[in-house]
Amino acid sequence: AATHRGGACTMTRPRAMLAGDDPSADPLLSCLAAIRAPPRELETAPRTADGSRLLCKRFCRADGGSCERPDCPDAHVPIAQRQTCWTFDRYGVCAREEARRADPKAPRCWFPHPVPPPAAHHIALQVEVGMSDRVVSRCRELLGPDAVVGAARADLSRNGDALVLVTAGGRGVANAARILAADSHLAARIKRAYVTGDERNPSEPGERNERGGHSAEGGGGVLFADASVVGDDADALDDALRSKLASLVDAALGSAEKEKDSSSGPARVRVRCFPPRLRDVVIEALRTRDDAPGEAAGNWETCARVDDATHALDVVAARGRAHVAAWSLINDDGPDSLRASLMDAGEAARKAMTDAGAVCRAFHKIEEATHRAGVVVDPTWRCVDVGAAPGGWTQWLSARLDVDRGGVVFAVDPAELGVFVGKEDGCLPPNVTHLKMRGEDAVEAVLDAYRPDPCPVDFIACDANVSPTEATGIVSSFVPALKRGATLVLTFKDATKGYAEWRRQMESATETLTAAGFETPRIFHLFSNRSREKTLVATFGGGRDGRDDDARGATGGKEVREEDAEASSRKASRDADGARLLLARSLAVFATMPGEFAEAHIKARGFAPPPNGSVRLMRGRLLKILSDEVIAESSWHAS
Repeated sequence: AATHRGGACTMTRPRAMLAGDDPSADPLLSCLAAIRAPPRELETAPRTADGSRLLCKRFCRADGGSCERPDCPDAHVPIAQRQTCWTFDRYGVCAREEARRADPKAPRCWFPHPVPPPAAHHIALQVEVGMSDRVVSRCRELLGPDAVVGAARADLSRNGDALVLVTAGGRGVANAARILAADSHLAARIKRAYVTGDERNPSEPGERNERGGHSAEGGGGVLFADASVVGDDADALDDALRSKLASLVDAALGSAEKEKDSSSGPARVRVRCFPPRLRDVVIEALRTRDDAPGEAAGNWETCARVDDATHALDVVAARGRAHVAAWSLINDDGPDSLRASLMDAGEAARKAMTDAGAVCRAFHKIEEATHRAGVVVDPTWRCVDVGAAPGGWTQWLSARLDVDRGGVVFAVDPAELGVFVGKEDGCLPPNVTHLKMRGEDAVEAVLDAYRPDPCPVDFIACDANVSPTEATGIVSSFVPALKRGATLVLTFKDATKGYAEWRRQMESATETLTAAGFETPRIFHLFSNRSREKTLVATFGGGRDGRDDDARGATGGKEVREEDAEASSRKASRDADGARLLLARSLAVFATMPGEFAEAHIKARGFAPPPNGSVRLMRGRLLKILSDEVIAESSWHAS
């Protein structure tokens, strides 16, 4: 890994990428991409803000002092007149500031950190950086394409946390939070959700909202939201919070306390901060207010436990601006409350995933994929799970199928399956058949189990640990066995030589599946996927509808002959599909064949390889030679 000046570690390979894998496509979210060092010219030849003159490095290094050169040709200008800090502008965090937190004697950043105007966001989601791209995508699916208005980082570390800033979009804070919390897979990945704004007063961020309690409209219990505390650097922001925070909390809770019975005691405030280092500053600011002579104490106090609190105070710092919000926890403990959505949903979702008794992580992958795609498994479906071991997808499917109504799962994998919950004796559920063979070899076994039905399969899943091209080949071999309308769930894993090859194979595999008859393919980067793993869900548009069997009766020899002719036609269609699949696999071999292998095959057949030919020419020459051989052999058989 490379290292920034100041000691912050950077990444040499992206861990999280935005939609389209192009961080520059969305400047608001550029901070979520891989950390990169500033352009070299900014370090070696810094300039003034207008770019007209070079900065004197000695003057910058002296932090406002003199460079001691009376004839210095470079600019001696204050920090505000220099070009902005590239790292702060892109990531919202400065490497030199991070170094100063570890060592107060470290030099300050030479460049200004301009604070952007406050954005109209109402909820901030704290997530891992590696999960942030998926959180952004899901928030936009649930709340609309304009729901995410910005992002920020806690630090420049690879495994740090990030903030995703979300606007309620006219729904109200409580309703927006409820929509996000309803997706258990999203909620499980959110470490903490903060209130950053009150939608009742979007144009007046400092105006206090005195309506307490929970409401489905407007802010839904948000008493106060303020974004006026700013600082040019981390130290200045901390000082501003120390001087202003107590008065903001007094303004937020003052009128609320007047409405309460005085016998109930002061308001008890639970403080939540981002980044975590800000908590010490906030607690110091609040305690300083209690200790200050002449201050009115007693109307509120801080507490450590959420269950003891009457109010929550969220302080979120992003890009030099602190967003302060207070919201009520009184009479706000129902399942649809703001507290349930912002505080309790994540823990409840993580506990539910743990209690599910999944045999492996893949259990949650197929659960999430079907939920995102709106697929409901019918209890009567005949399913095939290719690459089943250790059995997560098979476990999830078998729990939704009724063996008495014909619902079964064929688990295809040479390896043994794990132990399912409730089957500690090692036996599989009665609706699971384990075929210990490769996926390509299992097609006939599935067809034989349901003859004379030529298309018995309603659902096919493949989570095999192979490349997208190989996984597509396995799925394509099952095409003759699929009913019209059958569902496909397929994982694209990065079992390739590099990220670019993985992307290329995913695009090629999607085109191949579409050509094979799979309609409306949708690719998801699930929360249950790894960083380089995506899941495709599609519907098969070919084949035959299984309900045709019930509508068809025995009406005589003519119908039998028609059925025989139709069966022969289907067999010919399956043979043609097999031939096309064989051709596709052969072409895939050619597409990846090294040039020296192609040259050896050309020479072995008595031909001369193309002089100074590229790898592509070698492959093309060999393909032409083999095609001529096949055509010659076909002509001999025809004669």
